[in-house]
Amino acid sequence: MDFHGQKRSNTTHFSTTDPEAGLYNKSVGQGASLSHLGHMISDNRHGLIVTTGISEVNGKAECAAALGMLDDLHASQGVVPETLGADKGYDSGPWMLELEQRGITPHAAMREGPVGGVCRREKKDRPLIAARQRMAVRQADEGYRLSQRARKKVEEGIGWCKTIAGLARARHVGRWKIK
Repeated sequence: MDFHGQKRSNTTHFSTTDPEAGLYNKSVGQGASLSHLGHMISDNRHGLIVTTGISEVNGKAECAAALGMLDDLHASQGVVPETLGADKGYDSGPWMLELEQRGITPHAAMREGPVGGVCRREKKDRPLIAARQRMAVRQADEGYRLSQRARKKVEEGIGWCKTIAGLARARHVGRWKIK
C-alpha cells in the first residue's frame, strides 16, 4: 500500500502481529510508533513499585489507568495512599476531583496557562476548575515538592523495565500478557 502524503492514523497504520497496539508519539518532532502505554505506582519512600498497568493509546488512558490501579491496590492490599504524585499527563480536573473524593491528595505537575482553560467556563465545569485551582495552591506546599522529587523514583523503575527487563520491545502480544 502507498501511504505517501497521507496523515498517519490508527486506521491506516496498524500492527499485523499485535492488533491492540496503537500509534503514539511521545513528544513533538518525533514520529509516531505502534505501542502501548505502561503505568506504574510506586512508594515514595523507597521507590518500590506496588502496582503496574498497561492501557491502550489514547488521550485519557493515563488518568483512567491510575484510578484502576488505585482500585486494584485497595482491593488486593487494602492500601489507600494519602497523596499521589503525578506528571503533567494527569493534569485534569476530573481526575483531581475523583482523587479528592477518594480521600487522596493529588500532587500533579500542572501545565502552563490559565487554570481551567479559556474555553471551559460553563457551570458544569466549576467543580473541575475548583479542583485544579486547589492543586495550583498546593504547589507551594512542602509535601508537593517532596512528592515531585520522589516521583523520579518511579522513572528508575520504568527505565529498568525498558532496558534490563526488555519491555522497550515487548515479546508478548496483547496488553494482559505484557502486564
